[in-house]
Amino acid sequence: MSGHFDYFIQNISQDIHSRTKTYLSPNLVIFEPESYIFGQKAFFEDYHFLLLYSTPPLAKMGKNQYQFRKGGLVCFEPGTDLTVLPASNHRHPPKYLDITVKKEFFQQVASEVSRTDQINFKRIESAFSYRLVEVISSFKNEMLLYGKSCPLMVDSIATQIAVQLLRDVNGDISVGRATILKDQQAIKNAIDYMQSYYNCSITITDICQTVYLSPNYFIRCFKEHTGKTPYQYLMEIRIKNAQRMLKNPDYLVGEIATLCGFVNSGHFATLFKRYVGIPPTDYRKKIFGSNIPE
Repeated sequence: MSGHFDYFIQNISQDIHSRTKTYLSPNLVIFEPESYIFGQKAFFEDYHFLLLYSTPPLAKMGKNQYQFRKGGLVCFEPGTDLTVLPASNHRHPPKYLDITVKKEFFQQVASEVSRTDQINFKRIESAFSYRLVEVISSFKNEMLLYGKSCPLMVDSIATQIAVQLLRDVNGDISVGRATILKDQQAIKNAIDYMQSYYNCSITITDICQTVYLSPNYFIRCFKEHTGKTPYQYLMEIRIKNAQRMLKNPDYLVGEIATLCGFVNSGHFATLFKRYVGIPPTDYRKKIFGSNIPE
């Protein structure tokens, strides 16, 4: 592998680099590492960004230490350095992307977007947007499927990434807060919808149409806010209502399965045991004994 980014790639040990997914274009490269490089100072000749999907160890820039956060977009101007400090208690696999953008290319994009090639970041760390995640995904897919066979497409997506990086890094903090509040309200509306229609054959598409979010964004956002996927949350609502109805002897188990939105009695029994630990018939017998209709 050779080209403009050799200076940076050569600073990565062969062992780590061999386990790093790399998406390389003339103006931009994305690394998807499986580990951090601890204790080694990295110097950046180009613009450098980290998208943090999990909380990283402490890091040092110059003489200052930083604890960056999950969901953060950390930016480094040319000429800066970074050292990830050793952390004996940091055992979880890292989840982050490393994006390096050619200095001249990034300044050219900035001159088109902001009418200046003097880039001054308002802050070291900001929040990355879902739009940035989407365009990065497009870049990775293009490189995986077509490689460099269509330079125009690669350059186009790289430009979109650079523009979105500028927007995310220098965006208004109040806009980010407004987005968070909007997402929180959307999750609340989604939960209200699930609780109202859990007994129907509702889908992710149905819920997303109700809260006006794309499925991919909604699933990611929902899990960040609740710690569960929408499917898990919906199943828990159905199971809780099934437990309530099993305490009523007027309902047969098959009726409860239908009334709680399960496909059939077998599907109900399987999921009930998974969540509660015992089949619905045994759950009912623990309450009423053996003289209860199934």
